[in-house]
Amino acid sequence: MASIRPPERSESDLTADLAAGRITYLDYERGDHRVRWANGWWRWRTTTLVSWQENIERPDAIYPESDAALAWLQQQINASDRPISLRIRADREAGWWPANVVWEPLQVATLAAWVGTFLLMLGHSHHRYANRWAWFWLFTVGQVGVLLYLVLEPQPLWRPRSWPPRTDSPPIRGGTGLAWAILLSIALSLAAVGVAVV
Repeated sequence: MASIRPPERSESDLTADLAAGRITYLDYERGDHRVRWANGWWRWRTTTLVSWQENIERPDAIYPESDAALAWLQQQINASDRPISLRIRADREAGWWPANVVWEPLQVATLAAWVGTFLLMLGHSHHRYANRWAWFWLFTVGQVGVLLYLVLEPQPLWRPRSWPPRTDSPPIRGGTGLAWAILLSIALSLAAVGVAVV
């Protein structure tokens, strides 16, 4: 979670981490010159590159001249103590949260799990805790709908199959599901910032 919404840091923090050889993961978003990096497994940071505008040598032939920020970043990586692989992401990748999962095979598995669980939710007619619209909002806005669905629906993982289904209250409806999705999204954002700051 900390890798999906890392706290904002200054560009000098990025260059200091590069110079000290603390960075274990680095990626770059072409459209807005954003860099996301990790120094360790759970301390994530992000920044927007601006120094490239002040003083930049001619970019290498590998990078288009229009992306001088990427050439500047590559210069900083080359000047660091150890080699660091740089992942370059297209603009279209930045909008959906599975694109922010590190390690590409895990991205593919995350996407497959999300789509498969979403289709399972749509194909199942009876739900214990929420109707289809509520689950739809939890999947798309709240970003934890997949985990909640796998734990709670259609049979909670911690209950044996012999237990009776939940019947004490009706499933929540779409409007309530949307409200929960928004609240959970805010809570997860705050939790990610808290984890990254620690």
